[in-house]
Amino acid sequence: MSNKANEPLYSLSFVKSNEMISAKYKSSLLENQVMAIALTRIEVNNEDKESPLEARLYPRELKKLVSDERHIYRDLKALSKSITGHTMFLEDGKGNFKAFSVVPNATYKDGVFIIKFNNELKEHILGLEKNFTTLELSVMTDFTKNSSFRIYELLKKDIYKSKPEVNGGRVDVLYNISEFRFMIGLANGDDPAVSKEMARMGSHIDWDVLYSKLDKKDRKYDEWYELQRNVLKPAQQELEEKSDIRFEYEGLRNGRRTSEIMFRIYRNKPSTSVITKKKVIESQESFRQLEMPYDLEQYKPLYDEYVGHNDLTKEDIDMLLKKADFNANKVRDAIALADKQGYINNYVGWLIKCITDDYTHTEVLEGSSEDAARIKEIMKQYEEGKKSGEIQRAAWERVQSNEDFPDFTNMLETNGVTLELVLSIYKLDEVLQMYADWKVNRPIKF
Repeated sequence: MSNKANEPLYSLSFVKSNEMISAKYKSSLLENQVMAIALTRIEVNNEDKESPLEARLYPRELKKLVSDERHIYRDLKALSKSITGHTMFLEDGKGNFKAFSVVPNATYKDGVFIIKFNNELKEHILGLEKNFTTLELSVMTDFTKNSSFRIYELLKKDIYKSKPEVNGGRVDVLYNISEFRFMIGLANGDDPAVSKEMARMGSHIDWDVLYSKLDKKDRKYDEWYELQRNVLKPAQQELEEKSDIRFEYEGLRNGRRTSEIMFRIYRNKPSTSVITKKKVIESQESFRQLEMPYDLEQYKPLYDEYVGHNDLTKEDIDMLLKKADFNANKVRDAIALADKQGYINNYVGWLIKCITDDYTHTEVLEGSSEDAARIKEIMKQYEEGKKSGEIQRAAWERVQSNEDFPDFTNMLETNGVTLELVLSIYKLDEVLQMYADWKVNRPIKF
């Protein structure tokens, strides 16, 4: 039975608490973009507050993010390993902090990639009323550099302060450069030495000291000119081209080293319109919700067996799989049950109802089981009647002996025609079809 409380909430945007956006963690662009998609696929059970926070994704919607779609399953395997190994460090600005694994586990089963989030994130992504930022999926999945993704999140959370009458709408934000490196993943916050030192420091975190304790392999672009060339300038260009904000920056020195970055943030009209991209994603999303990964090996036998069966199309099977939560056996069972019913009006509709209402025994949507059996026999005779005039006539004689045949003739007269007129105009197999249609309350074509 379909559980309304556990249905996925599809969206074109997602929210994060500002605390979560400012978190320190290491992750790749692929990980960040997959996580962005996952946040639009969160399944919420409103009846169980302790239910796990899960998202279901399908390889087809991730293909555009991987470098080689032929190796998507290999890449998902690697992705699962990496995202379950990251620790997120959150601070509330009041000297309190917490560190936890963002994704306790990720699985791939029966064509579905399932990400299970730490329940600690619930307060940072669900039911937020203040101190949060809304992010558009179309923008987040369009970035080609991880630094652009993270810098956009960080600066986007402050753009609400922009006022046209103050500095032309400019917003200034200052970051300690070492803390900034941890925020955008240039410094490895997963390092055990960092966690140990954080615990020792307590509520007074010295990010410069933490950064200095990292091995060379766990930090990138130590020099200011390296950070500008490889991170800040590319992100600056990409945000201006693709997003609704842009920025300028300045390195502030403390002695001989640059120790802080001043960002000056402005609202922006990108050269590639965010609105246009959103419309494209909307159209893709509406299709995606009906779409099934036909190329997945485990579903291929289902399509091979049933496309064409009782005129089922690939799109019909797509829909049935979606209604069955992508359980191929449930679709097979529904089709097998339908085939026992005899003639069914609206075959695909019956299959959908069979799946969603979880039929466990033979049921007939319209009419009794006896009617269905009789119609099945009539349709069998009808098909045979195409080949032989004698069988046609035999089938017609049997129809005339049915108790409800007078009602059929009355229906014809109600429509302004007599049985004799119908028989003089139409072939006998066409009249048999009219009777079958009338039997299941289907519109009759004269």
